[in-house]
Amino acid sequence: MTEKFDTPEEAEIAFYEAIEQADIQALGQVWSLDENIVCIHPGANRIEGRAQVLESFSEMFAESPSIGFSISDALQTESDGLAIHLVREEIEFDGQLVSIMVSTNIYHKEDGGWRMLLHHSSHEPEPTLEDDFEDFDDFDDLPEPPPVLH
Repeated sequence: MTEKFDTPEEAEIAFYEAIEQADIQALGQVWSLDENIVCIHPGANRIEGRAQVLESFSEMFAESPSIGFSISDALQTESDGLAIHLVREEIEFDGQLVSIMVSTNIYHKEDGGWRMLLHHSSHEPEPTLEDDFEDFDDFDDLPEPPPVLH
């Protein structure tokens, strides 16, 4: 049976829950049945097509420890049949923050429910400092940013 998500927000919640639970069947319910879906994992090439996208997540599930997401700074726009969500993902492995990503999730209405068409995630850029801080040398003691993982 095919899951029906009444809103793009419901589909998005299901997307992140499926990843956290490493549940490829649940993840498959979120993605569109259209073969033109696209996923871009951080630092990776574009993956096209339903089978290839789901295979990329299967590989990630097999190699990863327990993943947790905190989603914030969500910006959303929606029309009758298309929704675009821009989010900030704080990613935890086994309860420890390891990476911060900025992601674009696009959903469309399909067969009476909302499904994902695109997930594009990349590492959040380092904040830039104003020229006022040029001579401030305490910034040398900042920790290294977490690795890019997704």
